[in-house]
Parts: sequence; C-alpha cells; structure tokens
Amino acid sequence: MKLTALQTYNIEKALTKGKTIEAIRIYREATGCSLVEAKTEIDRLKAVLKVQKPWYFKDENLDAKPVSADHAPKKALRMSTVFFAFIVVDLIIFAGLMYFKVFDSDAARSSSAQALLPQAKSQGRAKRIELPSVVDASSYSANLAPDENFKSLYKNKMNSAAYIRRKSSSASSSYDDSLLERKIKSARSLLAAQRSAPAGQPINSIARSAKRPELDGVMSDGEWSEASQIVVDDALQSRLYLQSDGEWLFIACDVPEERSAKGYDQCRIYFHAGLLAKLVNERIHIGRSAGLTSIRQTQFKWQGEAPKTNDERWKRYSISDWGVYQYAYGSSSMVSGHRQYEAAIHLGEAGLHAGVPFTLYAEIETDPLKDEQGKFVERRYLGELGSRSSPVWMVF
Repeated sequence: MKLTALQTYNIEKALTKGKTIEAIRIYREATGCSLVEAKTEIDRLKAVLKVQKPWYFKDENLDAKPVSADHAPKKALRMSTVFFAFIVVDLIIFAGLMYFKVFDSDAARSSSAQALLPQAKSQGRAKRIELPSVVDASSYSANLAPDENFKSLYKNKMNSAAYIRRKSSSASSSYDDSLLERKIKSARSLLAAQRSAPAGQPINSIARSAKRPELDGVMSDGEWSEASQIVVDDALQSRLYLQSDGEWLFIACDVPEERSAKGYDQCRIYFHAGLLAKLVNERIHIGRSAGLTSIRQTQFKWQGEAPKTNDERWKRYSISDWGVYQYAYGSSSMVSGHRQYEAAIHLGEAGLHAGVPFTLYAEIETDPLKDEQGKFVERRYLGELGSRSSPVWMVF
C-alpha cells in the first residue's frame, strides 16, 4: 500500500525528532505490515533522510557506546516494555482493520473509484510574449547625488506621501516608475557592479547565446540547447536553464513531476541575496500562465504612526515592494504534459553585470501538503537551488 503525502510527512517528522518507534507505528497503521517489515522500511527511510536532509541528524550520536553490564538489566527491561507496547499496538490495529473491513467497505470502494479518475488534460500554449526592441536606461535608472545611497533613498521613499498612498491602494503591485525607485535601482546596481564572490566559492557560468527563446511557456525541441543547465532535484529531474544575449537573462524551468494543471504551481528566482544588509532579495514569480510578478524584499520597517485601517497593514511588517521590474516577462504551460516555465529579465534593470558574479537561488513550488480536513500543513517543492543563506553564485 502506497503512503499518502501526509503519512510520509508524519513519518519524516517523527524520524527527524528521533522518534523511531512513532515512525514505525505510523507506517504499520498505514500499511498493515508486520513489525519486522515496518522496522526494515523505517530504517531504510531514515538512511535516505540522512542523505537528503543531514542537518536534522547533525546532533545524533552515531557512535553509540557499548552497554555495560551494570546497564544490561535496564536495557533488557526497556526492550521488554517496547515489545509489549508493540503487541498492544498490533491488537489495536487488527481491531481497527476488522472494523474498517466490516463497516467501511463502501468508503473504501469510493476511495478506489476516486483514484481511477483521469488526470487533468494539458492546458493550451500561452500567447507568445514579445520583448521590446529598445529599452531606454533612463526608464529604470537616475543620477545619484553624492550623499544618496540605497539606505537613505529607501528611507526617503518610505516617508514620501506618494509612496504611502501607493502602498495603501490597489495600485501597490503595479510597476513603480517614481524617481526615488529609479534612484534606488541605480544605487543597488552600482554596488552589484563592485561585488565579488568569497574566496574559494564555486561560480557557475551562464551560457552566452545570440539566439533568443520564444517566451510562450513551451520549451520546444532545441530551443534551450545552448543554455546552461542545472539539475535542481536529482530524483525528480527538475532542471533550470539559463542563458544571456548580453541584454537579457533568459530562464526556463522544466518540471517533469508537476502534472497538475490547476495546482499551486510557481517558479521563483531570487537575486542579490547578501548584497546589502537591508536588502533581503529581489525576485520574480512565474505562475501557471502568462505573466510575471516582481518583488523586492527588505528589512526596512515603517517608523511613522500605527496603521489606521486594514489597507495600511503593510506598516506592521518589514517592507516588501511589488512591481519593481518593468522589463521582466514570463509564461508557463502544460503543453508538454507537465509544467514548464520560461522568463526573461532585462540585465540593466535587474542590476546584473557582465563578468561580475551575482547570487541566485530558486524554488519550484507545487500544491501544499494538507491534512485530512483539507487544512494547510506545509509548503512542498519539486526542486530547490540554493537558499537565502546559501545562494549559488553565477556569472555571464
């Protein structure tokens, strides 16, 4: 019997907390197997977890000391108690299975029928996105005064009446073309141009190609053949593709295991982690169709009066600004039978410079894990590349 996502989650949670017996109990309840079979499988799962998520087991004492003669009776007593507990659990599980078999056969048949429902059909190809032929640098940058820097500019922006109105209105996610925002991008770009990777840090090279892929959410045959490829999940074979023509950074993501056309599918690419103390990251979100969201997350906090209405709830949290990129485009589809993403961002606006290393990390999110009542348990991913605290370094 195959474990559900929730059962797998509960077993992993028990193992990472050192509760092996609890994990065995959950597995037996789910599969109805014997104690020996359950222990063998849980030992296997634990070994896999130690490879995939070693940070959960870093404090575990792997070199157990032999038990002395003085402690042998206590150990034997504990083993007897554990064995008795398993016998009791066996009886309870057996009684539950008999009840299920006698009284709940209709529900079982209903569950089996649900499992045989056909999978969602592939959605159509998204409309092709055309990149602008000319991008004017003055539309995303501005000259800085000698005393202006990222921190001072952001504080001025937060205190401006126009920004407060924008953040408290329905236009808060639209592109911000204000002078202060253009200066902020310029200040960030100047710092990014001077950045260097830590000594000994591996740097991934992004392929240079004059060939521009079509942004329609479909990775056609050969379209990304010249791009640099990064496997972001070995088991699931989720792959990230990157290439540049010197003006644009093109990104694609192939997710073979994402086959739900109506799920919570999203590919997020993060830039500039670690560049500035107050700048958490700048990122793009590509969803299930044509379009893209761009966000800058900071550690700045509102210093004025408390929020008066729900529209001003942004004043309670660290500032995140939406609509920071005007020249960023993305699309996604299921034409291939599984999820594929394509995107392009303008290098000048994003503050990425040829020959200068920059940080990047990525997340490919799928439907969240939910409990039997349909309530959210945790986010789930079909691939992750780096993280905020440990991004990968790239250069083109």
